[in-house]
Amino acid sequence: MLLCFVDESFKPDLYGFGAVMADAAQTRWLTQRMHEIVAGLHEYGVKPGAEVHAHPIFHGKGAWSAVPPRVRVKVFIDVVDAVVTSGATVLLRGSGPERLRRHQDTHGYRDRHTPEQVAFQHLLQRVDKRANELDLHALVIADERSDRDRHRERFAVYQAYGTPGTYMQTRLERLLDTVHFAPSHYSRMLQVADVVAFAWVRSQTVQERDPRQARVLAALVADIERCAYRAGVWP
Repeated sequence: MLLCFVDESFKPDLYGFGAVMADAAQTRWLTQRMHEIVAGLHEYGVKPGAEVHAHPIFHGKGAWSAVPPRVRVKVFIDVVDAVVTSGATVLLRGSGPERLRRHQDTHGYRDRHTPEQVAFQHLLQRVDKRANELDLHALVIADERSDRDRHRERFAVYQAYGTPGTYMQTRLERLLDTVHFAPSHYSRMLQVADVVAFAWVRSQTVQERDPRQARVLAALVADIERCAYRAGVWP
């Protein structure tokens, strides 16, 4: 069985989800590697249980305020390197609010879907397809969120009637039970998904002013996308 850990990242012009799909051995190895990465930061005042949360790490906020920029960059590099080494599959799907609105207007859509709903649906479709290719089943675990019941309801509708549209339509038969939600603070795997999602969405939406930062981010995203299964932004 596969475990698919999902987190979101968004900017005004893009709502994105990143996921890491791993088997039991990969999950255990990645979790241990994340513990090691955090443990190596004790000299900067980062506690062993600190959450690897991409936004405060990137901007040097909160628990990461005393960590030098070069070390915070190394955290991103180490996390992405761990994903690559583990052999886990990355999934990346996004939807742009304005582009989606124009698409719906142009094609006369009566049912209006939010970019968050579209991106998450497309992510689930690809988790299902990848699990089918591997002849396995998957359990989806997402970061805790206030609208979790709405996501569970949609998931149940997809399994009962199929996903909307004709492209990649599926009843998610390879996905087990429902979408499970957990606090990312206690899940190293959700933290991995957060780092992946943050780096990818930023690369799609922000023109970096610092050339060195741009080079590092481009290299990170290149590594992430090499592990990715059918990444993309819709429409």
